[in-house]
Amino acid sequence: MSVVSNPEFLREGCAVKDFIEPSLIVIGGHDAEAKKTVANLYAGLGAEPCLVSLGTAEMIKFACNAFHAVKISFANEIGTLAQSLGIPADEVMQTLCRDEKLNVSPAYLSPGFAFGGSCLPKDLRALVYRAARNDLQLPLLESVLPSNRQHLDRAVQTILDLPSGRIGVYGLSFKENTDDLRESPVVSLIETLLGKGRQVRIYDPHIQLDSIYGSNRNFLLSAIPHISQLLGKSLAELLQWAEYLVITQKPGVEANARIAAAGVPVIDVTRLNLASPAADSALDPAVTVR
Repeated sequence: MSVVSNPEFLREGCAVKDFIEPSLIVIGGHDAEAKKTVANLYAGLGAEPCLVSLGTAEMIKFACNAFHAVKISFANEIGTLAQSLGIPADEVMQTLCRDEKLNVSPAYLSPGFAFGGSCLPKDLRALVYRAARNDLQLPLLESVLPSNRQHLDRAVQTILDLPSGRIGVYGLSFKENTDDLRESPVVSLIETLLGKGRQVRIYDPHIQLDSIYGSNRNFLLSAIPHISQLLGKSLAELLQWAEYLVITQKPGVEANARIAAAGVPVIDVTRLNLASPAADSALDPAVTVR
């Protein structure tokens, strides 16, 4: 006997229509033939079933409902603040939803590292501050930065759990292909590792210390005053020195090949691999080790 999980995604009030015109069909299990048998039940609906593991199917159901709840709460909190400021809430959210490249899309929905940069943290603080000035509590928005910090802390702890050794860090800016260091979670990560007495060196192909100016430079030097002693000039130099490599931004094709060829143990905080070859148990949600 095989066990197959086939979660439903039917809304009350329009369940029949949702069944006939499914937005998502998920079938999970360990037996490929059993999954295909269940998938064939939907053959006439014109939708391609997603065949996944048993645990993945169950998690997808919870994730979908949680995401719907988060979206409703987000819209309500933005609407509440907008209304208190005399701004039409419907106009705000309807316009937000017109952006199908970033807002209503898979963008920003890949589990990975903590966010940073000059925009997201600043604007979140501004919204929460403005709400407080209007005697409003917005628990969802208020929780975003603490949640982001906890995600960063999980990554830091995973690295601290490694045996003592030389830690190379690939990437320093908050996002690949930029030199923006403002509120980069990598800077906080390195600051913590150094504070714990770990040996750290860094390489970022887009960071040259003598070409960084203004608030970008000030942020880095205030967090890591002796950064010039830690910042390497080449990936080859970093790979030769490091006993472990922490990847904090996605390397290019060439850099990825060189990292793989070096054979240095890698802790990749930019992506997750939730599939366990032994079971459906998940890895720590902060990192992927490869």
